Amino acid sequence: MTSFRAIRGWMVGVAVVALLVGSVVVASNMGFKFVPQIPDGQAFNLSLPWNNNYTNAQSLLTDLGNVTRVAKFEANSAITNWTGTAGVNFGITKAEAYIAYGGTGGATPVVVGSHDPNYTLNFTSGQAFNAAAPYHQTLTNAEQLRTDIESQFPGSLDRLAKFEADSALTNWTGNAGVNFSLDLGAGVIIYTKTDVSGYQWPHY
Repeated sequence: MTSFRAIRGWMVGVAVVALLVGSVVVASNMGFKFVPQIPDGQAFNLSLPWNNNYTNAQSLLTDLGNVTRVAKFEANSAITNWTGTAGVNFGITKAEAYIAYGGTGGATPVVVGSHDPNYTLNFTSGQAFNAAAPYHQTLTNAEQLRTDIESQFPGSLDRLAKFEADSALTNWTGNAGVNFSLDLGAGVIIYTKTDVSGYQWPHY
């Protein structure tokens, strides 16, 4: 899977600029612009800005350009696909990530939007939620995210998962699996053992 490395810095206290291998994201008090590289035939679990203009799978598919399909990771861990002509044209949910599959030659879409600092996340016990990690998050790996969720809601977390380029899941429970990195612009699948209401994702 393409490796993303970030260099982050503050600009006048109101802007964060991150440069990645293969991707560029600019964050400020006005919003974000993210340009991921989605390789030919591979999946990328795209974290969308919490404020965006997407309404459904078709609007996302159209905007991303050279992708063959977009998909929603459902609460029961099933995948719902939309190709533009087949599948389900699902709605876009705030703070949720969606999977994009690169077309021939790959895709380099431009994703824009802004963060909503007043919005918090809710997770339902026994279900999956494909969370759109904020582009300006302060966390760097699954263990840091696990620790933060547990600090706000002790005993709530079951596991975290990363949706890989080959559509496999890499899991982390805190003592088993792989403590995967939190790649800039990539979503994280969160499974909880208890209902969580009002999780605040740490960010700059």
